[in-house]
Amino acid sequence: MKPFRLLSLLILLFAVPVFAAGELTERLAACTVCHGEHGEGRAGAEYYPHLAGKPAGYLLRQLRAFRDGDRRYAQMGWLMRNMDDAYLQAIAEHFAALPPRPPARATATRPPDPVLAQRAQTLLAKGDATRAIPACIACHGEQLAGLEPAIPGLLGLPEEYVVAQFGGWRAGVRRTPAPDCMAQIARALDASEIRAIAHWLSAQQQAEPQRPAPAGTLVPPQACAGLPDSAAQVLP
Repeated sequence: MKPFRLLSLLILLFAVPVFAAGELTERLAACTVCHGEHGEGRAGAEYYPHLAGKPAGYLLRQLRAFRDGDRRYAQMGWLMRNMDDAYLQAIAEHFAALPPRPPARATATRPPDPVLAQRAQTLLAKGDATRAIPACIACHGEQLAGLEPAIPGLLGLPEEYVVAQFGGWRAGVRRTPAPDCMAQIARALDASEIRAIAHWLSAQQQAEPQRPAPAGTLVPPQACAGLPDSAAQVLP
């Protein structure tokens, strides 16, 4: 992208957030450069996830985390640093309202190892009680499409992006206030399991993307910061 074009996009992004009809879409140009015109992600991009249709509560929490330093990625931190909560809320609601879109193609670039693929599917569907690892579907939904208002869908995310997020939780550069469930889970998984899960998720083609399940559809199996009180229960 030419420097003057990028500068124009940044000027739009940092303008005072007083939104007239249709204005927000124009102001989101810097977001769509990386995350796709419709929030669908970018084919072949290793670190730019799709945003369309994800819960607004989840998106808002991530934007705040980038701004406030609880989630570290230099480009996002720089873009978010001067935005107030009203602006971040508008961005989150915009992408949440878009129809869920699959990536342009499944993002996996190689065939999976059959043994690791089976291990990934076991962890996704059943977890590992011996290590206090809940099934991924227990929080992210049976179809891994997420749960309103704050749990994202997972299918089709780029493999390296998923690996990087697990690494961030393990290293403490991506965090939430205690209890930080994903940090606990990430530290319980070994590197080969993380890679297997990431590869399996990236290989899934979403023919008919689904919206996150309504709030209250399921109760996550352990207390987690950022979830509503009605969902943040520890099951027996």
